[in-house]
Order: sequence, then C-alpha cells, then structure tokens
Amino acid sequence: MTLTLDLPDFILARLGAGAGRAEEESLRTFICGLYREGRITAPEAMRTLGMDSRISFENLIAQHRTQRDWSEEEVAAELETIERINR
Repeated sequence: MTLTLDLPDFILARLGAGAGRAEEESLRTFICGLYREGRITAPEAMRTLGMDSRISFENLIAQHRTQRDWSEEEVAAELETIERINR
C-alpha cells in the first residue's frame, strides 16, 4: 500500500529531512509512534524499517524519544531470547 502525505515545508524541516530523505524519515517517525503506542512489536518495526540489528533499532527509538512500557509477557519473551542467544 502506498500512502501519500502532503506536508508543509516547515514540517519537513522539523523532520530534518531534505527532499531525498523526507519519505524515509517520515516512515521512521510513523513506525516509532506505532511502536511507542504498543500497536506493533519491535520485530515488526525492525522488519518494516529493514533493520536487522536490535542495537540499531534501540538507537533509533532513543533518537525519537520513543519510551514504551513493556508488558510482563514482553519482558519475559525478551529475557528468554537473550538467554537463548547467550547459550
């Protein structure tokens, strides 16, 4: 699906996006918002943004000041994944 946004120049300037980067930065901002709201998971956000590094994703959400409260289930799943990787 393609979504077209008509953004004023001042919004693009605040995104810090030049003409070539506006689409990419808008997508990042949108996906970080969905992640912050708990509407998508970290793996879904990473997949959508074409990211394969969790560290890069964590840096991105920090840059976007995307704080999100994790449910107990999410914390347990994350710890399980970390344990599995460290074996």
